[in-house]
Amino acid sequence: MAVRMEIERYDAKAAAPGTKQSMTLIADIGLEQPLELPVLRIDGAAAGPALLVLAGVHGDEYEGVETILRLYRDLRPEQLAGTIILVPQANALSYRGGTRISPEDGVNMARAFPGNPEGTPTERIAWHLHHRFIAHADFMLDLHSGGTHYAVSTLVGYYHNDGTEIGRRSRAAAEAFGIDLLWAHETIAPGRTVSSALALGVPWLYTEAYGGRRIRREDAEAFYAGAFRLMRHLGMLRSNEREQGDEASPAAPRRIYGDGNFDGSETAKADGFFIPELPLGSPVAAGERIGTIYGFDGEELQRVVTSRGGVVVMLPGTPAVRNGEPLFMIAPSEPHIDDGEKRGSAE
Repeated sequence: MAVRMEIERYDAKAAAPGTKQSMTLIADIGLEQPLELPVLRIDGAAAGPALLVLAGVHGDEYEGVETILRLYRDLRPEQLAGTIILVPQANALSYRGGTRISPEDGVNMARAFPGNPEGTPTERIAWHLHHRFIAHADFMLDLHSGGTHYAVSTLVGYYHNDGTEIGRRSRAAAEAFGIDLLWAHETIAPGRTVSSALALGVPWLYTEAYGGRRIRREDAEAFYAGAFRLMRHLGMLRSNEREQGDEASPAAPRRIYGDGNFDGSETAKADGFFIPELPLGSPVAAGERIGTIYGFDGEELQRVVTSRGGVVVMLPGTPAVRNGEPLFMIAPSEPHIDDGEKRGSAE
């Protein structure tokens, strides 16, 4: 049974070596009912780094939630050197409705960091996550997927800056994670968990997967095994026995670059039914056709063509599209060819 406490009483540094704890942290976020934030924590039998794993920043993304629950079920304190702190439902407001945006205030939590203690409910939750969790981590992993709105290639995003310690550590961790598509971000747009981590000097990764408000087993296993590989990479696994994630990572992962902000995706120019001609992960050349939007009279309303080459990393989560909605994103396969736009993370 979870221990309930006011969030102000939670001390991220108060380790209890050799223990597993389930907690519910209570916080006033300006609504009639207080927030109940579930936190799962395992303090290893030996000293080591603190790994923070977040899921549910968007309430319609479930792969990360499953990953966290499986990690808490399977990990034993005697296996660990250090502490793993697991937050399976970072945004309870959007999770309750299965939505990307918090219904109570219309805020996308992945645009709200580092938050505001006197702001909207979502901004207040972001403030607590920034100050009480991210600020005390030695490494952060934020688990995302396409959710309802997008279908996304399974990938790991990281800070691509080998001139800094954070960049070097993020890149090494991404390569150890074991997913064969890496999204390299040279700069990070504000408002994300990862921009908070960067500002605090905390190295980080985030993941993406197909989504669709259901969990593909291959994505669940990629996240779960990747988390074990990350812990082993960070020196957190003590056992000499063969563990989940021991299998070798891909020798030469593919790397993509540029703008990772889905808010800046190419958009539909008409209401209609979208039929793609290329699967996610496909390489494309400038001028290549991605798909077509049709009307129900059979008319072609929009031939969807890319203006630049790269890799297809996002398509609509459902074929019914509306004018102005995100339709696709192409990530360059070479650095420094993003047309000078602000780069961010795919969250």
